[in-house]
This record gives sequence, structure tokens and C-alpha cells, in this order.
Amino acid sequence: VQMVYAFHHRHGNSDAAMISLVHLNQVLAIDKENMTVTVQAGARVSEVIEALRPHGLTLPNLASIAEQQIGGFIQVGAHGTGARIPPVDDFCNTLKLLTTHMGTITLSGAPRATNPLFDLAKVGLGSLGIVTEVTLKCIPAHNLVEHTFLLTRKQARDQISSLLKRHKHVRYMWIPYQDAVVVVTNDPEEEETPKLVSPLETSKRKKYQYEPLTELLLRNNRTFNKEQVQQMGFGELRDQLLAIDPLNIEHVKLCNEAEAEFWRRTQGRQVKPSDELLQFDCGGQQWVWEICFPTGCYDKNNGNDMTFMEDLLQGIERHGGVIAAHAPIEQRWTASSSSLLSPAYSTKKDDLYCWVGIIMYLPTSDERQCEDISCTFRQDYCNLMKRVGEKFNAASHWAKLEIPNSPEGVHELQQHIRSRYPVDYFNFARKTLDPTNLLSNDLINATFGNSTNASDQVSADAATSSETH
Repeated sequence: VQMVYAFHHRHGNSDAAMISLVHLNQVLAIDKENMTVTVQAGARVSEVIEALRPHGLTLPNLASIAEQQIGGFIQVGAHGTGARIPPVDDFCNTLKLLTTHMGTITLSGAPRATNPLFDLAKVGLGSLGIVTEVTLKCIPAHNLVEHTFLLTRKQARDQISSLLKRHKHVRYMWIPYQDAVVVVTNDPEEEETPKLVSPLETSKRKKYQYEPLTELLLRNNRTFNKEQVQQMGFGELRDQLLAIDPLNIEHVKLCNEAEAEFWRRTQGRQVKPSDELLQFDCGGQQWVWEICFPTGCYDKNNGNDMTFMEDLLQGIERHGGVIAAHAPIEQRWTASSSSLLSPAYSTKKDDLYCWVGIIMYLPTSDERQCEDISCTFRQDYCNLMKRVGEKFNAASHWAKLEIPNSPEGVHELQQHIRSRYPVDYFNFARKTLDPTNLLSNDLINATFGNSTNASDQVSADAATSSETH
């Protein structure tokens, strides 16, 4: 099998290797009539968006950043937010896979009962074959009106069902230790939409917005002067503040209080192209873990989303605070996905899924401090969210999953994955398309087991034996 424009990179003395598709990055075809785009899998999301712009088209939704390659974008089940909008893998019409056993195969949408392999391969985690080409659905390019405002926690809980129905995109950012939830909604601009001015970027306006952060930094770090801090952006100010004492709960409370006030002063509306608003600044170097769980359906949210957040915040804040939880805790919503390995998989299109991401920044170059933050995040914060998520049948975002550090943890992960996904069918497909298990890595093998031991007789019915999560 010849791989064009791909290269193989071996890591040190390890047997592990990487195939980069960085040069397999062409936009091959744009079908304006059928509103599809065909691209090579190494093309970045941002490159595809720019190629679509002259044709009046764009992608239906974006994750928080647009620098992923399209292949990875699909294979890990990336998502944006919107109660009627599925994760991005569900917008895939056709996949080309370069397999180790069957060469290049092309998969496209078909009734699941007769050909479930396409719905398996859309979120295939790179283990069924190397994705070389993807055809995606597009939508007409449009502007969005973004509204940023603050609610109390009670208001956020009471209003979520109506917000999800009234707005195309809704995102919550909860601020630990503060009775403040930042709400960001986005809706298509209508002709009658009044002409809105983006938040003023005058120096006076910026000074007012950033003042809670700049004043706190000047009080707690004497190495900076006023002129220096006024040149910093939001992300840099937050990093510099947290770097003072990132695991001190009382200090983090002060940082989160200043951030809440920043958002209170930044409330307002702006109008921009959809791709400019659906991606956003995620901050500096950080640890992130994100999970997904069902929360009823579009017509009747069962409240899991808000109950989960109450339980998580209670675990963080009990006894005055047990975790130095950096802000924000991000909460988003999607419709279900038809991809069998999507955390949001369901056969019911109206099912509603909630995604929650916790974060801890690594704002310092001090190795010991970074190790302490990493340890706290993995052992305390992630374990808390895992415990809270168990009763909601929460599953990790595939791009955020890591190998447990104990045999017991690996066994527990495998049991959880088996309870949620068609593991036997996935391993059967792995063995069929990649019989030597060349394309799997330690994480895949730890999660699903080594596919060389998979059964040779798994029916396609195994793929849909569990209709919903």
C-alpha cells in the first residue's frame, strides 16, 4: 500500500510511531448545489472554512478551536453547541480509509441495519484505517448575533430549557466559588436585527472591563507595573494571576471573583461571521477533561444537566473549598449522533446530550509547580467529576481520555466502555481491517483490548444491540 504525502515518524527508542497527514491537506471539491465539501483529511478546519467562504458556504458547527485537521475532527467526535445540532461526525457523508489489510475503502451513509460500518468508522479513533478523504455537509454562510450575559446559578438552572429552545447555540461558563454563570448565545442575524456595535475596544472601555484583573495582579505581584499589565490580554492576565499560587483555594477564589466581575463588565452583543464566534479563546497551557451524558430530549430536558452541575460544584466547594478549581467549568449541549462510538450516540434524533469540561491552567514554567497542578487535576478534580458522572452514565470525550495508572483502573475503564459502546463489533472491525493491530496505540488497546484476540464471528447486529446509552 502506498501512502501519498504521509510520513512516518518514530518516537525515540519506542515502537510507537505517528503518521502525519500534514501534506495531505487539499480541498478537492466544493459542491454548492448539494452543499458538500470534499477534502483530504490533513486539511485544517480553518483552511476548509476559508475555502468555502467565496462560495457562500460554511461548516454547520465548530469546536472551540479551528486548527484541528479534518480527519481528527471527525474521528474523535468533536462537537460545538446547540440542542438541535449533532457533533461534527454526524455531518460526514463519505469517508475514505486506507487500511492495512484491504487497501483503500470508501464508506458512505447507508441504512444502519444493512451496513453499520460507516456509522462505526465516522468515530473510528484512527483504529480502523487512516482517514485520507472526507466529504462533509455544508450550510449557507451567515452572521451570528452573539449575546454574552451573566445569570445567578438559580437563574441558570431555571432558564436552561427555554434558552436551549430559543437559541441556536448556547454555552454556559460556571465560575467556581461565585454565584455567576456566564451565558453565551448565538443566533443567525436576521434582516430586522438592529445594527449592533461590537463591545467598544477603546482604551477607556478596555480599562474598565479589565480593571478587576489588573488591580488584583498589581496588588499581588509587585514585579509588574501599571503600564505592563494594561498591555496584557484576558488570557495572559488570568495566567499571571493564577501563577502566583495556583493551588491555593483562597487565592483561586479571588481570581475567580475578578473573572466574574470581568464578565459582568463585558456583557453585550456583537455580530460576526459564524466561524469567528463559534470558536473562542481557550486560554494558555492547561489540563482539560470533558465528559458527555444524556439529559432527556429536546422537548423535555430531564434536568440531568443542572443536577450534574449542582453535584459537581458541591463537591468542589464543600467545607469552604476542597479543590482549587480554576474558571470556567464549561457546559455545552448537542443533539444525538448516529456514530456508534460517539458519546452522544442514539437512534433518536431528538435526544439531548450535555458536555461538561473542567480545567486547570499550567500558568508557570516551574516544573515542580506544574507537576503539583497536574497531580491535583488528575487525582482530585478528575476523580470528583468521574464520581459525579457515574450516576448520569457519563462518558469521556475521546480526545480527552487518558490511560488509567493502575490495572484496576484499566479494568474499570474497559467495563465502562463495554457497557456503553459496541466493543465486540468495534474489535471485530479492527481485526478485519487491521489484523496485525498496527494502527492502534496503547490507549486504544487499554480501552478496548488487543483486537488480535477479537472474535472472528461478530454479526452486524452487535453494532446496534444497545439502541441508546
